[in-house]
Amino acid sequence: MINPSMFWCEFKRHLSTVTTKTPPEDVQQHRDLNAVHSHFHYTRGRFVCNEDFEMSQRRVRFDMNELSRVAAKATGFESCAKVEKYPDGMYNKTFLFTMHNGTEVVGKVPNPNAGRPYFTTASEVATVDFVRNVLNTPAPKILTWNANAQNSVGAEYILMEKMAGIQLHQVWPSLDIKGRFAVVKALARYQKTWMSASFSHIGALYYSKDLQGSHSLDCTYTNADGQEIKDTRFAIGPCTGREFFDDGRATVEFDRGPWSSVEDYRLAIGRREIDSIASLPQLPKSPLTLCGPHSYKPTREKKIAALENYLKLVRYVLPTDDSLNTSYLWHPDLHTENIYVDPNDPTRIVGLIDWQSADLLPLFDHARQPYILDYDGPQLKGLERPKLAENHKDLSPDERRRALSLYESSSLVALYRKLTYDQNKPLYRAMEYCDTISYDMLVFAQNLLVDGEAHYQALVVDLQNCWADLPGVRSRGNPLFPFQFSDEGLAAIENNVVAAIRGMEYMKRTRQKTGELWPEKGLVRHDQYEDAKEAIKQAKMELYGQLGLDEGERAEWNATWPFDE
Repeated sequence: MINPSMFWCEFKRHLSTVTTKTPPEDVQQHRDLNAVHSHFHYTRGRFVCNEDFEMSQRRVRFDMNELSRVAAKATGFESCAKVEKYPDGMYNKTFLFTMHNGTEVVGKVPNPNAGRPYFTTASEVATVDFVRNVLNTPAPKILTWNANAQNSVGAEYILMEKMAGIQLHQVWPSLDIKGRFAVVKALARYQKTWMSASFSHIGALYYSKDLQGSHSLDCTYTNADGQEIKDTRFAIGPCTGREFFDDGRATVEFDRGPWSSVEDYRLAIGRREIDSIASLPQLPKSPLTLCGPHSYKPTREKKIAALENYLKLVRYVLPTDDSLNTSYLWHPDLHTENIYVDPNDPTRIVGLIDWQSADLLPLFDHARQPYILDYDGPQLKGLERPKLAENHKDLSPDERRRALSLYESSSLVALYRKLTYDQNKPLYRAMEYCDTISYDMLVFAQNLLVDGEAHYQALVVDLQNCWADLPGVRSRGNPLFPFQFSDEGLAAIENNVVAAIRGMEYMKRTRQKTGELWPEKGLVRHDQYEDAKEAIKQAKMELYGQLGLDEGERAEWNATWPFDE
């Protein structure tokens, strides 16, 4: 079979792409804060993919005057001295309210695309409480909040104290590797702390009072001393992760938890994808592959076939080490923008923000290195140590700088892995599991609504070669491989992989052609918008010419083309 690793590398790169946050911008003071257009609309850039829809998902109307009054009241004032808006994030509107004595309050209003109404806000508030007061992790103190949009503000909101310190991204570039490793060691200590509470179920954390009438389970966890604790303030309810919401899933009814076993949880993910594929009026367009004649053509039947195979495999590819299946609460997004440090000692972490969509998940679902360690280049495995290119002294100055930068970045990852191995063995074992084909068979099935089914089927075929060596197969008495493929079926799978790789190459070609105007996650700066659209159009016309498309084929391509004209 063709090696499908190209798809998974690009898939991981796409998932790791983030939008950088920056300090708040001064907003011209208006007596009527509702008159400020930017308070309610996305103003950071423009989308070249389905812009009307994307903007609508980031537009929320509410009473800004009332939110300002509530913020002031939460700190004992009648009004705010100053109101500023932080540059738009992808999922929330965030504001800085400054009182007359200098007290600062951060206000957060979720966009329509932030997650399920009510549940996302209610879970975030309870999660922050648990993180602060049980897991002893510095997180913002919440002053007041409301998860019911039918309130005086007219939207869900959270008002919290502004974290002390500065965002790590302000100093990270200037820290040497010793300083960076000190920050990483501090994060590793928090990860160890988060493992001091293992939960009885998988789902999301809420206050018990906020789940009246909803499916929920008691919040029972085991602390570091092995004591089982039932905390009646909290309950475990449905997941709030965006993979249960994005790409049209919000409109589909399926099981969002909670679950009592990791197998039930993973089976629910497969059924979630099947239900979404069957129910949505139109399949989402892939961000990785250009589809059309001479390329790959996704269908509901192909996607569901891959997911039905996944459902048959789940029990055999789950970890056999129960400690990896245990449920924990983890920060889902450890970027430099979410980490606050002491400006006088930037290696000391003073706060972790943005706990939105933090779910209670099996340890293996948390076992990735912090995003601050991600880099472009060959990735290390296990306790592998990086090597500096032998010819680095012969390289040009620019090439030598790049080689040294890659060496330092990979060295930091190696140090983190060794630290985890020495001080947090279960997490390290979970990281090892994430480097196995068993884990690949789980993680690459969870977004088949959008893309990846051709490569997934190729992985299923290749799995036969190592089936007898899988720990999950051996632990279940070495059952036979559950699939049989005819020559015709194998040929169809291979043809689909070839076509999908071709479609990825077409997307790569379009990306290279547009250069710096490429819309990462569909987004460009305002001043780039027209130029980006023109560059994409030219790349499209060039691709059509290279493919020699006739009129009918062009019409098919136009129907699946992911960018706005």
